Order: sequence, then C-alpha cells, then structure tokens
Amino acid sequence: MGGNAIERELDASESQVVREVMIQVKALLNDAGRSGDVGIWKAILCEPPADQMPLRREIGRQLEPQLRPMAENGSFPSPVVRFLSEWFDWYSLQDSVAEQDEPVYPEPDMGGDTPESEPPQMVNFWPAVIGWIIGLVILAALFGGMGGGGG
Repeated sequence: MGGNAIERELDASESQVVREVMIQVKALLNDAGRSGDVGIWKAILCEPPADQMPLRREIGRQLEPQLRPMAENGSFPSPVVRFLSEWFDWYSLQDSVAEQDEPVYPEPDMGGDTPESEPPQMVNFWPAVIGWIIGLVILAALFGGMGGGGG
C-alpha cells in the first residue's frame, strides 16, 4: 500500500513523546481507581503532540500487547474500552463494547433529572444566602448607627 509517509520512523523528539506517554500509561495502570476514568485516558493520549497520527500509531503499537487483553477481559469499564478501541482503531474491541453495553444502565451524562443535579443548585444557593445575611447585617449597622446617634 502507499502508507510510506505514515509508516516513517519517528524522530528523537517524537520518540521521547512516545516514551513519556508510555510512562504515564504505566503509572495509570498501577492506579486501579484512575485507570477506570476515561477522562484521564483522554488527557494522556489526546494531548498534543501525542495525538499526531505517527505518534498515535506507535503508542498504540506499544500498548496493544498489554492493553488489548485487559480491555477484552473486562479490566476497564465500557467508556474506557470504547475510547481505546476508537483511538487506536482496535475494531475487535468495539464489538465487545457493544455486547457489554446492552445490559448496562445508560451513561450518567444522559440523566438530567437525577438527584446528582441538586448539589450544584445548593452550592449556588448558599453564597446568595450568605450575601443576604451580610447585607442585612451591614444595613442594620448603618441604620442602627443613624437612629442611635441623632438624639
């Protein structure tokens, strides 16, 4: 095929980026809690210049022997597997993600009427209450001083 431009060897700085990404991924894999967070995977793999196609392919090539089996055996949640399969073009993983997704509940982003939407309202509510209390205290002090000092 005519993929010679894409299959070129990486220069020294590109190779260094690949090494740094590999170090970050290995550290991520040692943290079970964080390795299930698709946002952290995206932050590591999608950050320029690691998102450039030659680097992306090399990172995928180096990660595949370790990550693909982990993704296939359920070590990662569906959003992480879906991201890895799309990012690295690991199409066989996309089939397993589709099978896993069928019985699973919808993603948290979709539910707008869940109790999770109440805490941000409370966070916005309390500064207003505190502001009103401070305002009333200031007004009471002003008017108290004016009424008491005029006598």
